Amino acid sequence: MSTVPCRRFLAPCLSLLAIWSVSGAILEAAPRNVVFAQDVGLGGTGVLQHEPSIAFNPANPANLVITFPDVYGPGSVPGGDCRASFTTDGGNTWNPGGVVPLEQRPGATNVQCGDPSIASDPQGNFYIAYLNANSGGAFAWDVFVAKSTDGGNSFPAHSVAVPGILGVNYADKPYIGADNQPASPFLGSLYVAWTDFGNKQFIKTVFSRDGGATWSAPTAVSRAARSNNITGALPVVAPDGTVYVFWASILPAMDGLTIQFAKSSNGGSSWGPPSVVASRLPSPGFFNLKNTELGWGTGPFDGLRGSSFPAVAVAPDGTLYVAWTDFPAGTCTALDQVGDFACSNSDVRLSVSRDSGKKWTAPAKVNDDTGQSDQFYPWIAAHPDGLLSLSWLDRRLDPNNVNYNAFYTNTSDGIAFLPNVRVSSSTSIVGTTRFVGDYTGLAATSTGVFPVWGDVRFSTPTDFTAKGTLQP
Repeated sequence: MSTVPCRRFLAPCLSLLAIWSVSGAILEAAPRNVVFAQDVGLGGTGVLQHEPSIAFNPANPANLVITFPDVYGPGSVPGGDCRASFTTDGGNTWNPGGVVPLEQRPGATNVQCGDPSIASDPQGNFYIAYLNANSGGAFAWDVFVAKSTDGGNSFPAHSVAVPGILGVNYADKPYIGADNQPASPFLGSLYVAWTDFGNKQFIKTVFSRDGGATWSAPTAVSRAARSNNITGALPVVAPDGTVYVFWASILPAMDGLTIQFAKSSNGGSSWGPPSVVASRLPSPGFFNLKNTELGWGTGPFDGLRGSSFPAVAVAPDGTLYVAWTDFPAGTCTALDQVGDFACSNSDVRLSVSRDSGKKWTAPAKVNDDTGQSDQFYPWIAAHPDGLLSLSWLDRRLDPNNVNYNAFYTNTSDGIAFLPNVRVSSSTSIVGTTRFVGDYTGLAATSTGVFPVWGDVRFSTPTDFTAKGTLQP
């Protein structure tokens, strides 16, 4: 772009520079205000719900589906289902959806669904990946993928993406992603990534090219874990079809957290070596935040469980965003049990890459609180215009740093953030609760944003969502 017109026509020049950089690259718009409606509970028939995941239909963004585990009481068989809640009006109303199939192996005493995640393909089919966990005499954790062709109303059939074989393939926390990129040579492909706690620990992936009917053989994308724990795998797809899988590598000490990733340019058939987003981050990876247990800070595993799993999004221009929780200004106390840390003053931080993961920005603090409260369990999603939305759980409104709300912000560059906005309509009263899930969720459309989270306003965990509307 020539600079001569800028000197002659100052106002038009400033307008152009708000859109174009000197090099001709597009500069993003500023953060946008969002107004959230009253939050709503997602229901369920069991004694608790947690770990929600949400996706929207690319063919009809007013159709969104949330999946979550629904855990039943002691002695129930099955021990818990994974069910869906769906909307066809852009989140104004939510309806009970389908329940995924479960299979109890011969000899097992129980079966339960766990760790569900959801994605939608270009035709608007929804897929839930989940653990089909058999316990008792036929112990095994299979990774199933159930499919809905009716917008989340039912999930009548499933395929086995990863068969569980004790001592050989012990899957945990599977997460599914879909290739919805129009320019991708692998458009419509599905990817599932998980941690394999078999005879060695790896992050592994499988893919499907036929709508989840069949799956590839598992491929390791990480190196075998030795003294570290590798977990929290999350697949995403860039506009050119490149697949990325991110995870946390955790050493059993403070400053032992590394966020890593691997990528594939051939649809998951082969993978490059693991690379690093950020290393020596101030977090033990797994930690316990304050609750009202008298033993928090001294007793083994007292407190509310937390982790530094990464949340990942890809913008339409290929920009990669990764968020996680750590303690740059906080403290962590190592207790007697291995891997047991009592921590406080956690922050949500974000790193950005604009060159396919070659370089990453220094982690930026996302939350704008001025005290020493905890912010944890972030999730992120990119809008079609490149705006990045972020939501998380936040304790800034409680002077005792125990109870939490859901909060939100957005950014166009990973540097400037919208002043943080409260999402939840009521506060979660933590009490002695130790677990509200290992992750939250977020979906972003052209006009809306939809956080989902585990909530304890009713003393036992249940799941909530709220519709946020982007303002002009």
